[in-house]
This record gives sequence, C-alpha cells and structure tokens, in this order.
Amino acid sequence: MALIAKNFTQNLKYIIMKIRSLVCLAVLLVAAVTVKAQADSFDADIVKMQQLNGSAGAMFSQIVMQFKSVKPGVTDEQWAAVKKEVFDVEVAELHKQLVPVYKKYFTQDEVKAVIAFYETPAGKKFAEKTPLITVESMQSAQVWGMGLFGKIQAYLSK
Repeated sequence: MALIAKNFTQNLKYIIMKIRSLVCLAVLLVAAVTVKAQADSFDADIVKMQQLNGSAGAMFSQIVMQFKSVKPGVTDEQWAAVKKEVFDVEVAELHKQLVPVYKKYFTQDEVKAVIAFYETPAGKKFAEKTPLITVESMQSAQVWGMGLFGKIQAYLSK
C-alpha cells in the first residue's frame, strides 16, 4: 500500500509539473500573440498616418506634371491606371518600409494623436495645403540659402 501511495504521489507531482509547464507555455503564447497584435496595430496606425498626411497624392500630381511634358499623349485614363497599378502599389510598399523609421521617433499614442489631428477639418486642410506650401517654401528657401551662403562666405573672407 505504501508503494502505491509513493508511486501515486510521484505521478501526481509529475503531472502537476507538466500542467505548470503547459500553463506557462500557454501564457507565453498568449503574450506573444498580444505583442504581435499590438505591433501590427502600431504598424497599421503608422501607415494610416502616412496616408492621411496627403503627401502621396501631391507627389503623384507632380510626377504627372513632369511626365506630361515628356509624354504629352498619355490620356487621363492611362494616368489613372498608372496611379492604381504602379504608383499606389509602390507607395504602399514605401509606407511599409518607413514604419520602422516612424517607430524610432514616435510612440503609438503619439501616432494616434497625429491621426486624430489629420481627421479634423484643420488637419485635413493642413494635409491638403502642405504640398503647396512645401513647393513655395522650397523656392523661397533656395533664394534665401544662396544669400546666406554669400554672407557666410563674405564673413569668412574678412
């Protein structure tokens, strides 16, 4: 009887140890899945933020304007196809490639705050007008930079 009790106790300890191991493994798996889901959510938020900022649409418009001088016979329907089949696909890939860059500098809460801003009327206007402001600013900055370069050069020549 003592031998049976001893074997039963050893078997019970073994079973409890296995159950603990399985529970720990299950907890680790749930944690891994949760972390992966959070990472996927963060990635999706970054892509959404990039989509909302409007820069891709402005970029395509500029590309079309540049190509129209070289390829004046391309129809609006062809440009629409190029946007859908080439540009949008490439931009989606670029957005994925930029995710680690944004993750380096922003938290998910900050990205969500930027998204919330872009979804407001002011944010929508900001996204719409930023490409235009950038073009005009670059022209002014170029003139300013040349003037600054001359002033620095003159100062260093004293």
